[in-house]
Amino acid sequence: MRIVASIFCLPHEIDELEILIYKLREASYHLSTNSEIVLDVTVSLSDSITNWKQSSIPRHYFEEKLLKLSSSIDWCPKYIKASNSILGELSHRRDALKEYTDADYFIWINPNIVFPEKILFYLEESINKASEITPTHIITPEMVKMWDINWDVVVNENFKDKDLNYQNTNNPFTDSGIYDEVKIEEVKNTVPKQPRYKFMGGFFTCISAELLKRIGIPNELGHHGFDDTFLMWASEKLTQTTDIDIIQFKMKNLVVCENYKYRNNSHYLNNISVYDRKKRFEKIAESNFLKELEKIN
Repeated sequence: MRIVASIFCLPHEIDELEILIYKLREASYHLSTNSEIVLDVTVSLSDSITNWKQSSIPRHYFEEKLLKLSSSIDWCPKYIKASNSILGELSHRRDALKEYTDADYFIWINPNIVFPEKILFYLEESINKASEITPTHIITPEMVKMWDINWDVVVNENFKDKDLNYQNTNNPFTDSGIYDEVKIEEVKNTVPKQPRYKFMGGFFTCISAELLKRIGIPNELGHHGFDDTFLMWASEKLTQTTDIDIIQFKMKNLVVCENYKYRNNSHYLNNISVYDRKKRFEKIAESNFLKELEKIN
């Protein structure tokens, strides 16, 4: 089984990327010999993202740091690159989908994700069980309390009584972990006017290649925004209009977190001139969203 771990990184996140890759090395020790992790990492060093002429830290600093990080990865196949054309996680995930035609699964991971060491072991177990039910599935961990109660379907029981936006202030290193027996459980979001699926793209979300290739990641969505939402709504449409059985499972009692509390990239952000393209990219994705969804059949 070939699992591609897809990770996109901006220059100021490169230290987080280094920690993430070392943690994935530790997690990989718990995989069976039947599974192979492939690391697919892109760091965007484009002039469209960073004004290098106005930055006191030069571009080649990040290029050299990335080369050093790549040379330390000897435990799995890897494709580590700096890119001028890939400007966001969406275009990176699209590129990976085209590149790895032999992949069985894709995992989308943000650089600041904190997770328990045995996550790949439990993910492999979950994949084996989910595959017995349907080949087109999505597997996600559980989370802590998020922005609103609409996310409670994927929030672990230990965190449902926390305040909204708890994820912004919690300690991710103590909250991420295994809380009880880990087992897969079908996710059925029942919030009106929402799809039955509920997940965040970079939260260690695992998608079967058969499903992702069936839906695709449209070029018209651009570089950033709404790829997870598009996958949810496209899956909903296919479930309603075809005989394809698409199910989201969660690894109940396995919790991952994003690190906001201890995230401090000021040593980079104070020394590089960054163009904030996020809202612009999201507008492009949003403007083409319904048109692309209509093409799903």
